[in-house]
Amino acid sequence: MTDRTHVPDKVEAFLLQVRHALFELIKAPDEKCVISVEAYDDVSLENDGRVIAEQIKSSLSSNNPASNRSISFWKTLANWCTYLEEGQMKADALKLIVVSPDTVTIGSIPEQFNNASTKCEAEKAIDDAYILLEETSTNGNIASEECKRYIDYCYQSEHRTTFVEVVKLFSVDLHNGTYDETLKRKFCEQPIPLEYADQLFITMLGWVNEKVHDFTKENKPAFISKKEYNAALRKEIRGRNQTVILSSVSTQPDRAEADYEIDRHDTYIKQLELIELGTDDIYSAAVDYLRTCAEKTYWAQKGLVNDLSFDDYYDSLRRMWESKNSSIRLLYSRTHSDQERGQLLYHECKSSSLPMRLQGCSVPSFFGSGSLHCLANEPANSPQIGWHPNYCVLIKGEDGNEQDE
Repeated sequence: MTDRTHVPDKVEAFLLQVRHALFELIKAPDEKCVISVEAYDDVSLENDGRVIAEQIKSSLSSNNPASNRSISFWKTLANWCTYLEEGQMKADALKLIVVSPDTVTIGSIPEQFNNASTKCEAEKAIDDAYILLEETSTNGNIASEECKRYIDYCYQSEHRTTFVEVVKLFSVDLHNGTYDETLKRKFCEQPIPLEYADQLFITMLGWVNEKVHDFTKENKPAFISKKEYNAALRKEIRGRNQTVILSSVSTQPDRAEADYEIDRHDTYIKQLELIELGTDDIYSAAVDYLRTCAEKTYWAQKGLVNDLSFDDYYDSLRRMWESKNSSIRLLYSRTHSDQERGQLLYHECKSSSLPMRLQGCSVPSFFGSGSLHCLANEPANSPQIGWHPNYCVLIKGEDGNEQDE
């Protein structure tokens, strides 16, 4: 059987690269900055010829990447030594980013390396670290066999100069259960409409993921400029500018949700059955109704649309329906059946609702249709609008109520 023990860690590591690339794009000081993924390291920042290379470690497993005898910690240091010596990487700073859902602490060795900024401090930190490893060894072993391999590499005399340089450049950034919250907070500190912050965050995270994927599927490191990011973010903000359009936030219901909604047999579904509308049209109607209800709730909760604006919008729909209803009755009452007239009225109203605006703003394409179904649904035994010429009588009859004289 294939060993899948570390699959979650690997998936988390990739997702962390994407999230951290977004993190660095948000923090990047100007549009000249370029964020890379898998170029110099997991994630790197380039600006004015200066490179900050970052290795990102997740502690989903029981290992603490910032402990004194962490295999990840010493492997990262050994790799940095190799990359610098072989010219595979240039760096003005080396960061170890540790992201943990739980509380982990920094070992004394990583902490001393973190505090060393001069050659003298780095040399002392290196020597102190080895002494500590020997003093706290178990049965004469300073670390596990795998970890010791990386420690021995770093302490070989031919790597001493590079190891000192790595420690000089080294810093550790620890996130104990706060990484996602910090990322979201940083995102919201940008000049964005906060009422759409959740949707913009998800969209831009997806945008970074797609950019990285476009490079990696060609087996190339990804490079994303702050200028590109700003342009993409501005585009998304313009698309959600509530002075122009009320942006859709609802997702397309799946087939099961729509089928359940149809089976509930609300009044607006009964109305469509009265005019013998096809099953595909009834399915679309249920989807439009569900999405419209979700939009109305969200916009109201966020304060994007007030009750009076909704009332005005519905009043406009009712007036449009009355006009269409009168015209179709005059033109087709002798030539078309009740069902045909109902279908004609329904499609005419759907079409005419498309350009109608709410609070001076354009709305998603499904919202007019969904709002018509809201009017055709309430009150249940006497809906405000309908499609069949005798919808009031038929709906009341189905509910067991007598027709008003």
